[in-house]
Amino acid sequence: MSTTTAATTTEKSARLSCRIRPVVKEQAEAAARVLGQSITDFAETALEEKAQAVLAQNERIVLSEHAFGEFLAAISAAEPERPSKKLLAAVAHYKRHEPIAHEPLVAARRDR
Repeated sequence: MSTTTAATTTEKSARLSCRIRPVVKEQAEAAARVLGQSITDFAETALEEKAQAVLAQNERIVLSEHAFGEFLAAISAAEPERPSKKLLAAVAHYKRHEPIAHEPLVAARRDR
């Protein structure tokens, strides 16, 4: 089934094929009917929302006010400490196992 929504009228579509349990399919179809959407539009919206939530959780570092202050002090030190063996090992492990070849957005911000 091919549908076009207002949000995707200028974008090309891509096909996604997957197997799901019958109960999940029935629930998705029922939810789509409640919202007056096609199953395609419902699935696209659900996938997009979940993907954005997962990426937002994993691309940001949220620090408490105290931890943020400690972080700023550490990176602002006139003579930073040499990296420990544990830190160097963690960096090496990260470089070997990084699953996505891109530069993730990493942000430190104060808790509100």
